Amino acid sequence: MVQIVDGNKIADKILADLAGRIAKFHQAGFSPKLTAIQVGSDPASSSYIKIKQKKAAAIGLRVEAVNYPANISQPELQNAISNLSEDKEVRGILVQLPLPNHLDGQKVLDTIPPELDIDCLTSVNKQKIINSEEFLFSPPAATAVLAILDYYHIDLPKENILIVGSGDLIGKPLAAILLKQNINFEIANRGTKNFEELVGKATLIITGAGSPGLITGEMIRKNAILIDAGTTGSETGAIVGDVDAETVKEKARLLAPVPGGVGPVTIAMLFRNVVASASRIFDTGKPR
Repeated sequence: MVQIVDGNKIADKILADLAGRIAKFHQAGFSPKLTAIQVGSDPASSSYIKIKQKKAAAIGLRVEAVNYPANISQPELQNAISNLSEDKEVRGILVQLPLPNHLDGQKVLDTIPPELDIDCLTSVNKQKIINSEEFLFSPPAATAVLAILDYYHIDLPKENILIVGSGDLIGKPLAAILLKQNINFEIANRGTKNFEELVGKATLIITGAGSPGLITGEMIRKNAILIDAGTTGSETGAIVGDVDAETVKEKARLLAPVPGGVGPVTIAMLFRNVVASASRIFDTGKPR
C-alpha cells in the first residue's frame, strides 16, 4: 500500500525550529521580514502569498505583500525592488511568478540583491548552485525534495533516480546538488524520446515539469517512489501535479502528492533562508 507524504508534518518540524530563532530576534528588538512582490492580480499568485503570510505569522515572521499594477514598466518595477532592498529589516525578497509578458523576468529577478534572493533565482545565485559554490541560501524547492527523502530514510545512492524537468526551481538545482554528492541520476524532459522507458526503470522519480498527468500508474515500476513537485493551475482553480495520483497509488510505495507534499516543505525552506539572512546580521553584525 502506498505511503502518502505528509508535507505539513515535515514542514512543522522545520518551522518549530525557526520559531525559536525568530523569537530571539524579537527579544533583541530585531524584526526581520520577507517582502513578497506581486505584479497584477492573478488569483493563484495572490493565494500563494496569503498561504506564506499565514504560515509565517504562526512563527512570528512578517511577510509584507507589495502589489504593483499589471502594466508597470520594466524600469519602474526594477527601481521599486531596488528601493525595497534598502530597508534593513527586509531579509528576503521574492517575486511571485509568472510576471506579465511585457516584463523581462530574469532582469527583474536580477534586481534583487543576491544576499536577499531567498528563492535562489538571480543569475548570480543560480550560477553558484550550478558551480556547487557555498553560499548563504539553499534552493527551497530542491532542498524540500531532499528533506522529504531524508525524512522517509530513502538511501539515494541505492536508487535509480530520474529527474523530470530541467527548470530553475527543481531540475537544475537538484541535479547540481546530486552531482556534488556524487549521486547518479538521469534527467528527462517532455521531449525526451525514450521518456516512458526511463520512467519505467526508475525507482525514484522526482518531477517538476509542470505538465498535469505526465506520469501515470501504467508507466511506473512497482514500488517506485514519486516526488511530485510540478504544480499547475487547473480550469477549476485547483492546483494539480505532474503525477496522476489515483493511478500511481496502485503501484508506488511512496508518493509526495500535489497539493500537500513538496509545497509546505518548500515554504518552510524559504523561511529558513530568510532566517539565515537575518542571522547573518544578528549574529555577526556584518553589513549587507
